[in-house]
Amino acid sequence: MDMDTRMLERGRRAAWAAALLLGLLLASAPASALGDGSRGTSGAAFLKIGPGARPAAMGEAYSAVADDIHAVYYNPAGLARVGAWELTGMHDRYFQGLDYNFIAFAVPVSRLVSRSTGVWSEYAGTVAVGVYDLAVDGMERRGETDTNEPTGTFESDDMAIALAYGRRIDEKLSLGGAGKIIRQSLDDRHGTAFAADLGALYQLDKRLTLAAGVRHLGTGAKLGGESDPLPLTGYLGAAYRLREPLTFSLDLGVPRDRVPTVSVGTEYTRKFSDDLRAALRAGYFTRNTDADGFNGVSLGFGLGFGRAGFDFAWVPFGDLGNTFRYSLLLKF
Repeated sequence: MDMDTRMLERGRRAAWAAALLLGLLLASAPASALGDGSRGTSGAAFLKIGPGARPAAMGEAYSAVADDIHAVYYNPAGLARVGAWELTGMHDRYFQGLDYNFIAFAVPVSRLVSRSTGVWSEYAGTVAVGVYDLAVDGMERRGETDTNEPTGTFESDDMAIALAYGRRIDEKLSLGGAGKIIRQSLDDRHGTAFAADLGALYQLDKRLTLAAGVRHLGTGAKLGGESDPLPLTGYLGAAYRLREPLTFSLDLGVPRDRVPTVSVGTEYTRKFSDDLRAALRAGYFTRNTDADGFNGVSLGFGLGFGRAGFDFAWVPFGDLGNTFRYSLLLKF
């Protein structure tokens, strides 16, 4: 082993150790160490809603599974696995009249480089842009009269735009990061914040993948006169492919504003031909068990036709109602 190879190996180990240590520190620290530990103390709470029907059906246990455009949210290091141009869109008719939409586009840098130079490199990485939007309109304005009768309506709109990049460091380790601009609007009040995500993936062997990282690290979300910290979350994840079509995943998350969360998921895929494939998915997420009634579980399926894929997820929130997510993914 020559000097350059040894230095690369040491750098790879140091980078993975640093990422893993960060995840372990966040995952093992009490909530009070990351904030005041009480619920509802974070601003821009819409950032907690993970996009995509496929990840949602797996209980959002996706940080180590991430191998498509949804890595822009769950673990930007997973963008290193994206080998084709990808475009996705998702719609979620949330409970209480909330509409949640997500659109993202990924471009492998290696494809751009190979077109101009004729040289292909799997270590060039992938760039992605994601847009998240949670909106509700028709909310009644009250409290302006003695009778507390509604005097009109107003709207709320929360949006984030993320620019992410992930690349392979070597055959086992991938690193990634994302920067986000967050814009909130509530009636006549507006606020802007900035955040970053960091992530790492380590392919231990052909079956087991490990993940670590942090989401929503940034400035406070100021809406009106007060500023609230963002919902900072550290995470650790693992994905294990038991057999070729069957995958199990596990995520541990530590939000700054509540107790740690655990999510588990599974996915069974079946390929019928070169152009036709299907998947069944299920998951459980402890964060979704706050409401009374049947909640926590998630179910979904996926259908693939050539370079196009459709995914569906059902996520119940007990007495609050059900959510149904629909995603379309195209590869070029």
